[in-house]
Amino acid sequence: MAVSTNVSHHIKALQPAIKAMQAMGFDANQCLAGTGIEPRDLLTPGPHPEFTLAQEFRFHRNLLQLSADPLLGLKLGKAYTLQTYGLFGYAFLSAPTLRQAMAVVSSYGPLTFTLFRVEFRETAAAGILQFSRLMQIPDDLFTYYVDRDLAAVLAGGEPELQSPIHPVGITLMHGGQGREAAYRDFFRCPVSFNGLRSEMRVDAASLDAPMPLQDAETSAICQQQCQLLLARMSKSSGFIARVRQCIVARPGSFPDIDCVADKLHMTARTLRRRLSAEDSSYQQILADVRYELAREYLATSKLSIEEIAAMLGYSSPGNFTHAFKRWHGSPPRQYRQEKR
Repeated sequence: MAVSTNVSHHIKALQPAIKAMQAMGFDANQCLAGTGIEPRDLLTPGPHPEFTLAQEFRFHRNLLQLSADPLLGLKLGKAYTLQTYGLFGYAFLSAPTLRQAMAVVSSYGPLTFTLFRVEFRETAAAGILQFSRLMQIPDDLFTYYVDRDLAAVLAGGEPELQSPIHPVGITLMHGGQGREAAYRDFFRCPVSFNGLRSEMRVDAASLDAPMPLQDAETSAICQQQCQLLLARMSKSSGFIARVRQCIVARPGSFPDIDCVADKLHMTARTLRRRLSAEDSSYQQILADVRYELAREYLATSKLSIEEIAAMLGYSSPGNFTHAFKRWHGSPPRQYRQEKR
């Protein structure tokens, strides 16, 4: 993957790192030097329109240079609590068990800030979360990214929301650079180096441990919206994908066009014009999102028609039923029966 590839969702990874660097005595301007990004660009919710891997790499090089700390990745990884990841974090925290939470990581890894491919597998003895190469990461940043992402897995949330992850073994895709003891002290378990992929292993028996905020219904709803985000990231134009991300950013809540335009740093008029140039509109995108979520909820959840209508922002079940018939040709109850 070329360094210029747009990965605008990764800009959300900057704020936690900046806060951690500020605690070390560095300011945001130092961290962002040469990236073309200003601190104010990070204050407004929503994706940044022009954030590339080249900018991301420059940002992290700045942090390494400022800190002069080869173990900085481990320290900054702790800043990435699950709440940092939005929908993905909600889906993880509300999963019924650690096994299901790990499946969330495997299924929706692209919604995190990692540049690695993430997979989860099980053996008789362990559950294994793997990070493998997905794109070319510069040599001077590779160790930093490996360390950050493994440390972030263990960061979890606030103390009372910590996920039950207690590794029994770690494998890293680098040689440790003579600091093997520091890595073992950090992870508090056996650590091996120079692996073909990075791995975090937990005891198989712990996979049935309940998650701190277990709620199967909430997790299913969040995962459905994560699925929608992934689909739109791959199929939509970059701009339409950003609009969709704003629309589904909060489970069960849909912003109006003025709110979305504000998140995208433009007026509602400009937003309408940009969408029109791509043969789309805000109402069309909103309808597509609602239709896809409605089908998911009807087919896979136990939510009532009334609850689904409310979650999709309809003032009454009748309005939702009318809209669904217009989209699908049959009422929602009939659709649910056909899918079960």
